[in-house]
Amino acid sequence: MAALSSVRVDGSLTVEEQRVTVHLFADKQGNCIGTLSATGIGNVEIRRTGNRSWIKADEETWRKQVEKGGATPQQAARAAQLFKDRFITGFDTQMPQTAAMCNLIESMFGDTEEDQVSKGAAGTTNGVKTVSLTSMTDGEKVVLHVATEGTPYLIRMEQTEGEPGAMDFSAFDKPFTVEEPPAGQVVDFSALNKA
Repeated sequence: MAALSSVRVDGSLTVEEQRVTVHLFADKQGNCIGTLSATGIGNVEIRRTGNRSWIKADEETWRKQVEKGGATPQQAARAAQLFKDRFITGFDTQMPQTAAMCNLIESMFGDTEEDQVSKGAAGTTNGVKTVSLTSMTDGEKVVLHVATEGTPYLIRMEQTEGEPGAMDFSAFDKPFTVEEPPAGQVVDFSALNKA
């Protein structure tokens, strides 16, 4: 998986007791395009190419996020009105998790440790013949479904204990395009301070 040039991931995970759903294409250079959604966050579109990132969310999502950052309700309302349905850029230092999300291949597969793995049953996962492997990672059980025909890609990863979640992987080494948003739809993150 670490040798992939690009991959698609679809699934959900638990972050700080909140369910986050992810649909994302990412490549080894840290470029990505996709969406994230969660009950407390709303829906967020993310794009990253080269060293530039953009996110877009609706007014309610921005209001909640700005209030979480300590702004007054009035400040949050002004910022939400300014940012709603526009692409925001210039936030990488304030929101490093965005770049980390786009560096999916390196962050998930680049620096793996030797875990205790046990072989499970053969089966079919997402239409692909697989074998399951159970790994203990940080004391929590993770089940990996690995392709048994062709390249042994990870097709699905599931964790049912601790912070549950499941991720499906596909579109291995398939190129994708990230289009920069039109300039008229882009607002710099620094505008938040003025709002």
